[in-house]
Amino acid sequence: MAQSAGIPVVDLTALDSAQPDERQACAAEIGRALREVGFFYALGHSIEAALVARVFGVARDFFALPLEEKLAVRMRPETGYRGYFPLQGEVTDEALGGDPKEGFDIAVSPPRMPEGESLAEIPWPRRPESLEAVLGAYHAALCDLGRRISRGFALALDLPEAFFAERLQRPTAILRILHYPESGGLRDAESGEAVSCGAHSDYGYLTILAQDEEGGLQVQDRAGRWIDVPPRAGAFVCNIGELMGRWTNDVFRATPHRVLRVSRAPRYSVPFFFHPDDDVLVETLPTCIAEDRPAHYLPVTSGDYVLQRQRGAYG
Repeated sequence: MAQSAGIPVVDLTALDSAQPDERQACAAEIGRALREVGFFYALGHSIEAALVARVFGVARDFFALPLEEKLAVRMRPETGYRGYFPLQGEVTDEALGGDPKEGFDIAVSPPRMPEGESLAEIPWPRRPESLEAVLGAYHAALCDLGRRISRGFALALDLPEAFFAERLQRPTAILRILHYPESGGLRDAESGEAVSCGAHSDYGYLTILAQDEEGGLQVQDRAGRWIDVPPRAGAFVCNIGELMGRWTNDVFRATPHRVLRVSRAPRYSVPFFFHPDDDVLVETLPTCIAEDRPAHYLPVTSGDYVLQRQRGAYG
C-alpha cells in the first residue's frame, strides 16, 4: 500500500483476481487504510476517465444556468431530498452555518420516505439536455464500484466476501454534483482559515469522490492534525461514514474532513454516497466485538438512519 500526502493509495485491481490470496491481500490494504486513516485513494477502479470528464462538463453547464432555472428543480423533503440546493442550503458544521456551495443530487433508488408520504419524481432540469443520461450512466458505474469495494470491506473484517454486497441490491445511492463559486467563504473563528465546506464526518456507508484540480480537501488524522488530500490523476478518494462506523463498532472509523478555499477559481467536486438497502438492519458485526471492545451502538435500519441525517442537514 503506497502513501500520498499521508493518505493510503490502494489499487483495486486485485479484488477481481481469481486467486483468493490476492483478493485477501487487497482487502487487507483497504482495511488497514480504514482503521488508520478512514480514507484512501482508489486506483484500478475501471471507470473510464472520459465518463468522469463528461460528469464535470455537465456539472459546469448546470451551475452556469440562471438561479431561477435551478430553483425550479429545488430539493424538497417530498422529492426524497433529491434536486438542487442553493448556496448556504446545506449545513455541515453548525458552528459555521450554511456552506458557500450549491449542489444537485440524484438518487435512482429512492430513499425511504416517512410513513404516509409519497415520493415525487426526480426533478430533472431541462438543461443541459445530457445531464440525466450522463449522471445516470455514472451513477450506475459507481454502484458497481461500490459493491466491488464492499467485497474488500467484507474480507478485511473476516466476513463472507458477499456480506455487504448482498445488502446493496437496492441501495440508497446518492450522486451529487457540487460547485464552490469564485467568491464567498466562511471564516473559521479560531484559525482564521477560509472554509468552503465545514468540518464533518459523512453519515453513511461509503463515499466515493471525484474532485477537480483546485484542491482544498483536508482530512483530520487521529492526532487532530489536518492533512491535505490533493487531487491525484485517475484516482477516486474513498472514505466511510458514521453508519459504517456503527456497523463495525468503530473498527472502521468515520473521519472528519473539510474543504478550505485555497484558490480564487471556482471548485467542482462529485461525491457519491452509497448506503445499504433501506430495510437492512445495521447492528454491530460479531467480528468487531471483543472483551475490550463491547458493542457501542444500538441497531438501526439503514433507511431510517439516512432519513434522520438528511433531515438534520437540510431542515
